[in-house]
Amino acid sequence: MTQARAASDAGAFVGEFAEKAIALVSESNLSTAERRDEFGDLVRTYFDMPGIGRFLLGRYWRTATEAEQEAYLKAFTDNMVYTYSRRFDEYGGQKLVIDGTREDGRFDIVSSRIVSPSSSEEFRLEWRVIEDGSSFKIVDIVIEGVSMSVTQRQEYASVIQNNGGKVQALIDALTRQMAGVRSSGG
Repeated sequence: MTQARAASDAGAFVGEFAEKAIALVSESNLSTAERRDEFGDLVRTYFDMPGIGRFLLGRYWRTATEAEQEAYLKAFTDNMVYTYSRRFDEYGGQKLVIDGTREDGRFDIVSSRIVSPSSSEEFRLEWRVIEDGSSFKIVDIVIEGVSMSVTQRQEYASVIQNNGGKVQALIDALTRQMAGVRSSGG
């Protein structure tokens, strides 16, 4: 695949994800649990959750046991799905507009905006996408210049460092957070 074609295909990939996410948010025949499950499937299909999870853990990935790595990836993925699916209630007809794509090293960067039909407010997003065989995977979203992965990596490292370098402390924190969300009906 040529570089220019790969970048434009990455833009189509992000656009496809956005269309499916908006269709899911707009689906009124689904319960909250069904919508969350389908969103989880969508996230696992379009995002490189294991790769993102390893990046977020950083150097601690190598020190974690295999069991900790597995427990962390599950807790991390569950946390991301719940965090973003809870925002469905805030949806008010916004659309994702793809402005262009470019290559940046091993990533294709898809520039976009979220536009609201009810105001002139816009948010700029850049999606970092990698080729994954014959398709793509999203590895980061940069919102208004702030990388979600870099920010989250710093937060995770802080939790681990404040708990004697133990990855289990982060797993426990993510698990507690999810238990709190579930108990509050979120």
